[in-house]
Amino acid sequence: MSTASPIIYTIGHGRHPFNYFLELLREHEIAFVCDVRSAARSRWPQYNGRVLEENLREAGIGYEHLPECGGKVIAPPAELARGLDRIIELASEMRVVIMCSESQPLTTHVIPRANCHRVGLLSPPLRARGAGIIHILPDGRTLELDESKLPSIW
Repeated sequence: MSTASPIIYTIGHGRHPFNYFLELLREHEIAFVCDVRSAARSRWPQYNGRVLEENLREAGIGYEHLPECGGKVIAPPAELARGLDRIIELASEMRVVIMCSESQPLTTHVIPRANCHRVGLLSPPLRARGAGIIHILPDGRTLELDESKLPSIW
């Protein structure tokens, strides 16, 4: 999949059983997961980095941890830019999803806000690099929006 304007999907693993998470990835034909958590750890063991990488590999899906794109520890601008460039590079070759733990990309406030750094921190500069962004919701539906217009703590 080579395109001038890559499409990048986003997803949060939330509390999904791994098989359901895998179904979501397959439903959207995801070939590669970019783990954008600062630390590839979770209270849900199936989402700890090495376990997740192995389970994805067995399912034929690639994996790379990009801690410089994490939201708990914001990387210096040059490191963050390197991570964003890596995501764009991968997305120009295959269908990629950026993943963190937050399953809902938006809050349920009257005026929705970015609920995670995929929306508030990563999506605007990825769009500025020419990417389209599609958020995969917990029920499998997708959401497209202008993330730069949302209130965000990022």
